[in-house]
Amino acid sequence: MWAASQHSGRMNAFDSTDIGQLTDMSTDGRRPLLVSSSLPLIDDVVRLASSAALEVHVASDLASAARHWLEAPLVLIGSDVSSTSEIPGKRARVVVVHADGDIDSHDTARQRDMWRFAVEVGAEHVVELPEGERWLMESFRECAEGPVRDGRVTAILGGTGGVGTSTVTVNVAMTAIKRGSRSLVVDADPWGGGLDLLFGAEEKTGARWSDLRHVSGHLPSGHLDAALPRIGDVSILSCSRNDDASATPASNAIDPTTMASVLAAGKRSHDHVFVDCSRCSDDFLTSVLAASHSAVLVVGDHVRAAAAAARRYSWLRGKISPLAVVQANSPRGIARDDIEHALGTELTAVIPHVPSMTSRADEGELPALPRAYATACDRILDVVMSDARSPRRAA
Repeated sequence: MWAASQHSGRMNAFDSTDIGQLTDMSTDGRRPLLVSSSLPLIDDVVRLASSAALEVHVASDLASAARHWLEAPLVLIGSDVSSTSEIPGKRARVVVVHADGDIDSHDTARQRDMWRFAVEVGAEHVVELPEGERWLMESFRECAEGPVRDGRVTAILGGTGGVGTSTVTVNVAMTAIKRGSRSLVVDADPWGGGLDLLFGAEEKTGARWSDLRHVSGHLPSGHLDAALPRIGDVSILSCSRNDDASATPASNAIDPTTMASVLAAGKRSHDHVFVDCSRCSDDFLTSVLAASHSAVLVVGDHVRAAAAAARRYSWLRGKISPLAVVQANSPRGIARDDIEHALGTELTAVIPHVPSMTSRADEGELPALPRAYATACDRILDVVMSDARSPRRAA
């Protein structure tokens, strides 16, 4: 057995919630399995695993690996393992790993044998060290966190301002909860006053964006989940209200790298992550979309709002799919057919105008959804949950 060194802290924020003590990351039952007899490769893998406070089961061949083959969260097979060995069984999360120089770059026959072996064992990746060290370290950190949910991220944005994007975000998230999904709502508008106000959660203890300003790199999903305020089964990451009169757009801005870390952690701990992109620059929105599986565009039912949404839709449709387009009704708006004509696409749903929605939100309380509104939210979820994106591969 190869023991890893003590876990070194990776969090340098969340001081106000003392997040480092909120979650005990026990690694029992989370040890990856390495199948190799190459001492240099074993040393490299154990060193990388130690960064996540993990121990590694090591087996010299596939026959002796059978004991831990199915229970290990991740199986790494060295390129030195014989390709004639009998595979203990098909399973997910198998990686073939080799060190730079193990295989001569001119030895095409040996390279073909390695890739053929990778296919035979059902490997998801072939990782070469040291080039693939960062990817492998991230995989070890996920093992240390235990089972992951592999949730989906949906960016929700308005075709223009004032169409109720935040309210739609919250209500779609609440609808997802009724379907049994564990949901996280992320506020991406630093100048919006704080999404926690919509939930009536402004006094709830927990982390806000201001507590994450110095977070970078891997963010443990258990730490994030434990730190956030929660209303029922919805976790909330809200922007905070800054009383500093000298605050500027630059000082209040959410760092795209931090957002990427939050979304990655949110996907591991939740079934669905909804990002309220009410007012985001195109550059920042592009970085959110890169981490998203789907998007929702909320369109106002007035002429200028529809014209603005048509431009936004044209920009969006080449960047992400599936994309749900919904109309937000107002008392005297234009017809649905006119909006569909302006956008050149059919609408997914129509959000009815609910007069009490704004006044109840001012009181920190969302009213029960009328049937038409609930039906619209269900249709939105049907679209954004369809056509699941294949897992991204990196090595």
